[in-house]
Amino acid sequence: MLVLLLLSVLGAARTAGALLSSYSLPPGVTLTDGEEFEYIVVGAGAAGAVVASRLALAGANVLLVEAGGDPSFISRIPAVAMALMGSEMDYRYETISNNVSCLSSKDRACLVSRGKCLGGSTSINHMMYIRGNREDYDALNITDWSWRHMEPYFLRYEGLQDLDHLPISSIPYHNTTGTMKLGFFEYSNNPWHLRIINGYEALNFPCNLDVNGVSQIGVSRIIGYTYNNERMSTARGYLGRDDVKRKLKVAKYTRCTGVIIDDDNVARGITVVHGPSNATLRLYASREVILSAGALVTPQLLMLSGIGPADHLNEMGIPVRVDLPVGNNMTDHTLVLVVVKVEKETNLLRGIIDSAGKIFSLLADILISRGRSLGSIGLNDVTTFVNTLCYDFDKRQLTKNSTKCELSTTQFIHQYAARGLLVIGGPILKQRIGLAASVINQLSEINKNYALVIISSLVLQPKSSGTIRLASVDPLQAPAIFPNYLSDERDVDEMVRGIQIIEQLTETLAFKTAGASLLRLELEGCPSSSRDLTAYWRCYARHLTYSTFHSVGTSALGRVLDTRMRVRGVARLRVADAGALPQLPRGNPAAAVIALGERLADFLLDNNGD
Repeated sequence: MLVLLLLSVLGAARTAGALLSSYSLPPGVTLTDGEEFEYIVVGAGAAGAVVASRLALAGANVLLVEAGGDPSFISRIPAVAMALMGSEMDYRYETISNNVSCLSSKDRACLVSRGKCLGGSTSINHMMYIRGNREDYDALNITDWSWRHMEPYFLRYEGLQDLDHLPISSIPYHNTTGTMKLGFFEYSNNPWHLRIINGYEALNFPCNLDVNGVSQIGVSRIIGYTYNNERMSTARGYLGRDDVKRKLKVAKYTRCTGVIIDDDNVARGITVVHGPSNATLRLYASREVILSAGALVTPQLLMLSGIGPADHLNEMGIPVRVDLPVGNNMTDHTLVLVVVKVEKETNLLRGIIDSAGKIFSLLADILISRGRSLGSIGLNDVTTFVNTLCYDFDKRQLTKNSTKCELSTTQFIHQYAARGLLVIGGPILKQRIGLAASVINQLSEINKNYALVIISSLVLQPKSSGTIRLASVDPLQAPAIFPNYLSDERDVDEMVRGIQIIEQLTETLAFKTAGASLLRLELEGCPSSSRDLTAYWRCYARHLTYSTFHSVGTSALGRVLDTRMRVRGVARLRVADAGALPQLPRGNPAAAVIALGERLADFLLDNNGD
């Protein structure tokens, strides 16, 4: 938020342009009705940019269709990742409340962010590179989709720049030559980096240098999609390549409205709304159509095209071509925001001056060293994985008494708000994350005197699931998104165990010497924390629920797709995006989705697309 305020003062585009390295993205093409290509790929995000680029490099005539345009210069700066939520590059979808989660959000429903530009959500996310646990893929029990089958695709695109900073045991798990450059984020010099690590170590959490290596468990400084202190999106890593720009046709500001399917259930192309005139066009694919519009929009396009649950399609007046469970089994990583107050300062003016001082420090950094600190994501690059069932609350320590302890159930993510920051930036925060004014006001009042450390306890294998349905037959309207967070009590159980670990973390020496204590906010309908603390935290979790924008499963392998990512019952139509993942990996799914794009490219180029 400090960086956002600073760039607002200086002029964001001018500042970013002066700091960032020069690379360009493909120009947009103007389309005409009836044009034909070999392949049409819908969506230039984590998987779409990948598969389109690989096909073009192999010599195919490929059209990549993207509803947005180029990501802004600001998106290149890792430090402003939080500020990209709610920006012009974010679809910022509203969801339907289930009245048991997100209760302190506007309309008792969480907002969900999705990228609307080249690179998709990889252009606006927090850039964490986490593949998940190898068991996540083996447990799918789908032929040819085990970890052994997926690992080569992670390695193909990985261009790790900091392998020499990892232990020798990590070498077999990484590649240094792939197109997606990866590395550690610039260090923020915030003393809470070390305090957080020391606090977890006091609870017997191991310091894990590589969550993508031998083990995922422990506290880590995470590797991310960053290179030379800039974001490495799939727009940069794939579409920005000179050899791709020479061969790939990219239609920007072009919204797909459906798939053209003939009477024999063969996909022949797509319909789009294109350009400033919003012209309606029909575009044809002589070989295949690939939907990579994301876990929220791909099911919408399938259902608009007659592929989905028959009862819903009949209800919407859409002729049923194939009855498939499209839009079902949507799961998302859900978290609860836990706030720790630290570093008391009773003088509000001094706190605001302290925040202003940090802004001027950033300015000096920009002028002197071209903004190295803008390559930091603050405390966000410290993350912790744990199986909460392997934590001994009586002994206050993590145990390793079972092989299941290697399978994490919760991830902790960390952020920092300097004293007075919310007094300055509270309205921005309210707009960006959608929390109710009652919560923002309480946090702002406390932030007058205290800095805040926000620890998010994230459920890695949620039991709750929701749906995507059509809100309208108008393809330009957003789909009806019903995440249904915390509908299964087991997810609340997991969140509460995470909160209780955070409680004990704040009682470690590293936290106590900084005056840390856990905030217990006043929330409507929640019991007093002094009467029943566990009941209070259960209620708290239902209020301070937040989405991590990691939805999967809405057009899943084994349910909607076959093992070659083909839509069942329709020829020449495939899906490659997060919706194809049958369940969530234990970690940010972008890594797995990029691997899906690489794998689909192989399927299409192998044996004429069989």
